[in-house]
Amino acid sequence: NTEIRKVPVPRHRYSPLKENWMKIFEPIVEHLKLQVRFNLKTRCVEIRTCKDTVDIQNLQKAADFVRAFILGFEVEDALALVRLDDLFIDSFEVTDVKMLKGDHLARAIGRVAGKGGRTKYTVENVTKTRIVLADSKIH
Repeated sequence: NTEIRKVPVPRHRYSPLKENWMKIFEPIVEHLKLQVRFNLKTRCVEIRTCKDTVDIQNLQKAADFVRAFILGFEVEDALALVRLDDLFIDSFEVTDVKMLKGDHLARAIGRVAGKGGRTKYTVENVTKTRIVLADSKIH
């Protein structure tokens, strides 16, 4: 009666995943008592329950944690998803808010980031959130 969650890993996140594997691996195995592996064939991080797993909700917490890292969040920020219950990830595209094309889209993304990332940091600090700008996607 083991349950599995699979988190697909895009090619550009292989290196960061490899570099931070132990930081990702330890909280999942030590604290959440789950089993985790990276399946090279399917290019997915697979997380599953085992006989030591205490709470079945830990499986979803671990999957959210890995997904947050894959989206581009720092390991420390993603770990907050494991520690706190009332956190979640939300993503949207800039074009969902307003239809923009070409230079206008690039300018809008630039405005969100601000000079040297200043606007982004200000928004993060005021709203107590973390923001990842990935092309026209915002997580």
